[in-house]
Amino acid sequence: MTGLRIATWNLARLKPGGRAMNSERLQTILKQNADIWVLTETSSAMQLSGYQAAASDKACETYAAGESTAVVWSRFPIRRIIPTYDRSSSICAEIESPLGPMLVYGTIITYANDRGDGTARKWVEHRKAIERQGADWLALRRDFPSHCIVVAGDFNQARDGSGWYHDPLSVGMLTRALAAASLACVTEEDLRKAGVLRTRATVDHICVSQELVPHVSLIGAWEGITEEGNKMSDHNGIYADIAPGRGGEDRSA
Repeated sequence: MTGLRIATWNLARLKPGGRAMNSERLQTILKQNADIWVLTETSSAMQLSGYQAAASDKACETYAAGESTAVVWSRFPIRRIIPTYDRSSSICAEIESPLGPMLVYGTIITYANDRGDGTARKWVEHRKAIERQGADWLALRRDFPSHCIVVAGDFNQARDGSGWYHDPLSVGMLTRALAAASLACVTEEDLRKAGVLRTRATVDHICVSQELVPHVSLIGAWEGITEEGNKMSDHNGIYADIAPGRGGEDRSA
């Protein structure tokens, strides 16, 4: 059984007119050589040759035509789209992967200061999103018991213990929601302490079925800064390998 690489990156509202920066982003994406991508805050301006795509709906009225909250890109066949509680914030694709049938749930868990109806306090809408998406993950586990499951995207919370963009209650809620669906986040290492990242902690994450955890090697992350020092995004990207038979291998970059 062969392995695969999964990656996720928030592209910070990719604009169709930003050709030079979009080209830099695309080259950065191709450099990671991932088999499955979850790109968030992206648009139709980003196209990956040789991949199939499944995109969320336009998130809200501030999104222009062609923009998506999340897009799953796969080198392997996408068989169908599985409904989620909110197609504007998440997309779930059934993929025929080398590990067997797989569900990839790409998402954004809303940011801390989302005011909801205009009155919500900090982190309240974020916690609501965790509850609703957690219900999705439980349903996927129930309805597709023989499938591997991957949940990835912009979680809007650091989980490395550094306290960077961090709400303890929300972190605990997400941990419990993942565990209830037999999932685990594999991108919780403090990559700044490890020397992989410099300027910010990772809030984009990759979670996998518990049975895959022993076979995951975290490869690393990138900050998305051009040679001229310009930021391609206000988020780091991150990727992980799933390599059956090579569990525990650490190949951090």
